[in-house]
Order: sequence, then structure tokens, then C-alpha cells
Amino acid sequence: MKRSLPIIATALALLVTACTKQNDLTTTLSGGYMFRPDRIRIDPGKAVSYGYWDLPAGLTGEHLIVIDTQLQQAKYYVGGRQVGMSTISSGKAGHITPKGTFKVLSKDADHRSSSYGSIVDKYGNTLISNYERGMDIPAGGVYEGAPMTNGMQLTTSGIWMHEGLVTSAPESHGCIRLPKEMAKIFFDNTPVGTPVIIR
Repeated sequence: MKRSLPIIATALALLVTACTKQNDLTTTLSGGYMFRPDRIRIDPGKAVSYGYWDLPAGLTGEHLIVIDTQLQQAKYYVGGRQVGMSTISSGKAGHITPKGTFKVLSKDADHRSSSYGSIVDKYGNTLISNYERGMDIPAGGVYEGAPMTNGMQLTTSGIWMHEGLVTSAPESHGCIRLPKEMAKIFFDNTPVGTPVIIR
């Protein structure tokens, strides 16, 4: 038993070393993870604000965002160097986030959904809290789109990256939700036309 300990220690050291080398852009794009959990589940009643941003002064180059719907993460690159990461919540069952290569078509800091929201009366009282386009609107009701603050449009079919409740699990209607702080940072640093890879 004692002889196996050095072997286990060596194997663990190699695993840690391999994992720390998985942060370059080439590995990320090729899907080279040591292990990929099917779902990192957190209580959906609790928001998550995990992420970081470290853009060195003077760093230039193409901006790129890579969304991993399995790990529920968004990684941000400038000039091929990872400068930021955020937890996300992508589309839930029945509203799966599309995969592929997209680009930021437009930006709107105060965007609101044209498909999901609530119905309120003239006094501001909520009549329907989880309204979806196509549902009946009661007499006197007015549609109020769900806020998609710091929104960046990815498709013409209504998929956006924006601020929202993030649980590190698929919870959205197809959009990419980011925690408030990270949504603001991504929004402020992303030019229109930036490529976004979703996988």
C-alpha cells in the first residue's frame, strides 16, 4: 500500500498540471477539458455572481467570447488571451440556446424582451407575471417586456446575452444570462461585430 502512494501523488500532480494548462484559447475551442460535468447545479432561488475581469493595459487584438453551455461559463478573449470569465445560465429544456458561431449584431443597455414579460393594469398591478407571446391579454392589460439590461443581440430570432438571474444551470428561454457585474463589464468592453462561439 505504501508503494502506491508515490504513484497516486504523481498522478494527482500530473492531473493538476494538465488542468492548469487548459486555459489557452486553442484548448478551449477544441473542447479539451479533463472532465466536463453535465450540469453544475445551484439552488435556482439563489443568484450567482462569480466571474473575473483582468484586461492588461495596452492589450490589443480581436475580441472573442466563447460560451460553454455544458460548463455554464462565458470566457472572454482579447488578442487570443483570456482576460475574463463569467458564470452564465443558458437555455433550459424546451428553450435550448443555439450552438454555433455568431457575432454581436447590436447592443442596447436598456433592452426589454418582445416575447417574455408581464401584463400589468393601468395602476401598475401585475395581472400575469410570466407572460409569453401568444397568451391572451386580459382587458385593460398592458404588456411589459422583461428587462434584458446590458443586452447584446446574437441572433435575429431573439437570442441575446444580457443581465439576469444566474444559477450556473440552464434557466433561460434561450438567451445567455450573466450576473449583473459581469454583464456590465462584457457590455462595456464588447464592440458590435465581436464573434461569439456557443458550444
